[in-house]
Amino acid sequence: PSYSYVVIGAGSAGCVLANRLTEEAHESVLLLEAGPKDKWLGSLRLSWKIHMPAALTYNLCDDKYNWFYHTLPQAHMDNRVLYWPRGRVWGGSSSLNAMVYIRGHAEDYNRWQREGAEGWDYEHCLPYFRKAQCHELGENRYRGGSGPLQVSRGKTNHPLHRA
Repeated sequence: PSYSYVVIGAGSAGCVLANRLTEEAHESVLLLEAGPKDKWLGSLRLSWKIHMPAALTYNLCDDKYNWFYHTLPQAHMDNRVLYWPRGRVWGGSSSLNAMVYIRGHAEDYNRWQREGAEGWDYEHCLPYFRKAQCHELGENRYRGGSGPLQVSRGKTNHPLHRA
């Protein structure tokens, strides 16, 4: 078989890219991922290690879902080598993050713009964040209301969560 595009890695970005490329009916995409799907083999059951936030630590220690990368020695950290978990599963590293959605701080994006990344300031990125998101509290200036990414507030009353 032949394909219009080959996308390597079925993480968040790879899956979105493959989906967007196939919006044109005449395009075909081969999406390759080294790791497994997030379902039990031969089953429609989801893997509890990925779909239960409290199971986060299982994935960080399981080479089925994790590449187990480590950094090079870090000069400004007393040459420590840091553990750097990266997803080896459909959904990529987003499958290892306990189902947490965190958008970068606006000033991070504004700094990118100041450093030369034209069009990457927060105001230019915000419409795309909103387009991607369907927030349970509905749409407003900062949240989307009809995107494919379902976002909800946590359901705990712990003081740290409320902060």
